[in-house]
Amino acid sequence: MIIDAGTGIYSLGKRLVERGQKEIHLLISHTHWDHIHGFPHFAPLRESDVTVHLYSLANAHYSLKDILYGQQQEPFFPDPLDAVDADLHFTDLYEGQLWNTGTIEVQCRRLNHASYTSGFRLESAGKTFSYVSDTDLYGPRLHGEGMNTGSEDEKNQKRIELQKSALKLAQDTDLLVFDSFFLTNEYKDDWGHSKMEDAIRLGIEANARRIAFFHHAPSRSDDQLDELVMHYSAEVNRGTNLVAAAEGDHFVL
Repeated sequence: MIIDAGTGIYSLGKRLVERGQKEIHLLISHTHWDHIHGFPHFAPLRESDVTVHLYSLANAHYSLKDILYGQQQEPFFPDPLDAVDADLHFTDLYEGQLWNTGTIEVQCRRLNHASYTSGFRLESAGKTFSYVSDTDLYGPRLHGEGMNTGSEDEKNQKRIELQKSALKLAQDTDLLVFDSFFLTNEYKDDWGHSKMEDAIRLGIEANARRIAFFHHAPSRSDDQLDELVMHYSAEVNRGTNLVAAAEGDHFVL
């Protein structure tokens, strides 16, 4: 089970081929390029005995299949997606959809980010993983397509509903991976991203056992992230572990 397809999926794909993985489930939170531009270089696509299942929250205008086919063609990429060897299956999800993949129950809920963006909750064997990234959870604006309709009261109600959806994804989770792009003094309400304080707030409300800062600002150094984790660790619940997500991290739930 993989979430998103940025540059990290290149090395992951090589490892999956080496270990002979024949069935892969790929959840796409949204189709902004930083979340899909590694997909054309995903090594299992070139294996004829591999099946890749792809899932994403339904877009009102384009299917997930159409979006990925559009990315993987000239002048963006030399080899079209219909030339891959793997067997591809696409599923467009609805808000709040629950389904099972083997022993894993997956839940999809929409987030407050441009276009059609969702978070995911994965449950298996009594353990839970929550992915809530690319969202401005507590900000004053609605970012997603089709959200900015109705009166101010209706828009405010929509913001509350989105916050409740994120809480459902994160409730009592063993690991909450959360959008922590901004510091408070950097925050911009038109970007669709959250603050580190928002990660702490949701983690406390949800009783998350571990919180991982994620979707770091590109200018943030490793040393700065270490300092911020130390600073904010005093604000989380006792027994809650706070980390800054890093490439190559492994967590046992």
